[in-house]
Amino acid sequence: MIAAMWSGGKDSCLAVQRFVKSGGKVDRLICMLNENNTSRAHGLSMEALSRQSEAVGIEAVFGSSTWERYGDVLRRIIEELGIRRVIFGDIFLEEHRSWIESFCSKIDVRPVFPLWGDDTLSLAEEFVAEGFEAYIIAVRKDVDVPILSKKFDEELIETLVNAGIDPCGENGEFHTFVVDGPLFKRKVEFRFGRVWENEKYLGLEVTF
Repeated sequence: MIAAMWSGGKDSCLAVQRFVKSGGKVDRLICMLNENNTSRAHGLSMEALSRQSEAVGIEAVFGSSTWERYGDVLRRIIEELGIRRVIFGDIFLEEHRSWIESFCSKIDVRPVFPLWGDDTLSLAEEFVAEGFEAYIIAVRKDVDVPILSKKFDEELIETLVNAGIDPCGENGEFHTFVVDGPLFKRKVEFRFGRVWENEKYLGLEVTF
């Protein structure tokens, strides 16, 4: 069985797209939530991720944990389902990749990194060119460009580059919610709800 780590954002989506285009089949989407049952950086609810999963046609599996128990909960999910390969959307953060490889080696799972080492501008442009539709739903507080709620398109990519922001937000500058594209059997219809805030981010609730 093959699973993909799924945040609801563009990088995890593009990683799955590349894997599928290469002839692979993804059996599950693993969605890791915090103790409040929302995705950590994206702030997406279980309902939002479930609607994505249904629209894509791949079953989602949810794990809820503190940071301290993250590895234990993820390991339980992987072992209970008999997963042998896991797809990750990481691009260049060596420290995170090292953690993933160490974690996977302990449970005899092969990690797959379809996006690793690619230029982030090229990846952002590829995401748009593939026909995906996504919106900025969380922005780090030190980003002073008004991009919250904006559609992730060619114009936005140009804005990010001109502002010196990584086009994929790989440094955590922003996060996205994908609602349509070649992986999707139907579009996820949604509305923006209340503005939320935590120590690092300002975000928009996704409602239905």
